Amino acid sequence: MAIMRRHSLAAVCTAITLYGVTQPLFASSGFATRELNPILQPIYLPSLVPVNKENGWRVDHSLFITNDLQESKKGSENLIIDVENYRYEFDISHRKDNWLTQVSIPLLANRGGELDSTIENWHDFFGFPNGDRDDFPQDDINIQYVRDGKVEYSQTSSSSGIGDISLAIGYQATATTAYFAGIELPTGSESDYTGNEAIDVAFWVSRAANVSANTNAYGMLGISFPGDDGQLKGLIRDYVWVAQVGVDYRFSNDYIGTAQLDMHGPTIEDSDLKAFNESFQILLGLGFPNLLENHRLDLFFTEDIKVNSAPDITFGLRLAREF
Repeated sequence: MAIMRRHSLAAVCTAITLYGVTQPLFASSGFATRELNPILQPIYLPSLVPVNKENGWRVDHSLFITNDLQESKKGSENLIIDVENYRYEFDISHRKDNWLTQVSIPLLANRGGELDSTIENWHDFFGFPNGDRDDFPQDDINIQYVRDGKVEYSQTSSSSGIGDISLAIGYQATATTAYFAGIELPTGSESDYTGNEAIDVAFWVSRAANVSANTNAYGMLGISFPGDDGQLKGLIRDYVWVAQVGVDYRFSNDYIGTAQLDMHGPTIEDSDLKAFNESFQILLGLGFPNLLENHRLDLFFTEDIKVNSAPDITFGLRLAREF
């Protein structure tokens, strides 16, 4: 029953954003973010695709720094995630009339927690609990997933490499609605923890529209079909639903605030762990469309609002240019 309620909540939130507004879109909206659990990053989870209003190109540079520490035990499952993950994405998008295309190239790195002490000091300053952090050494890397006595995933040393490159093509059917299909290629490596060495495909619909002169609402609803390979072979679910909803508010021509909710369904078959079930994280961002000539700069962070369903915190920035 609880799972049904969570699915219903996600569906209602997305439906409100996708179908509750009707005025034309005034700009590309939202962030192409996703839940950055390092074990799940090889799974293709589609996200919002930034688009130009006019024909032409757009280039996005995005950097995500994620610090996560959690220990979970349930039944025959035992999970430890103690890592700092760095993800850089180079995205090239193009519009030709109603047709939209995008190529996304990620670089991934897992390291020890350089931000561990900063986050613990932050918690201490505001009186927040450190949770499992008090039980683990700082600046360490340890990712372990044990199920039925078998080690399904293990990483205790740093890694880096190119991830799985994704290609997406879309069609903007109306001024506010676009439909997309995407494929993620096995360019990453299982040994480098950067890919699942399988082909993933996904389909999604996005919509964005003006609510008022300064407020823009947007949403995305999709489904991914991950390939069954890599370190989690035999455990990955056949499909994963994905949704994003958010609001942009233009304080002035120089500042745009964003609040966004990222969600996805269960990823690992028959798992009772929160990290592998429904994920809910919130994003808060501030955009500077005129800070740099011909570029837009965005700063943002994400937090898990369903504890342990996503990493503790992710800091991010995006630099975009249209031409």
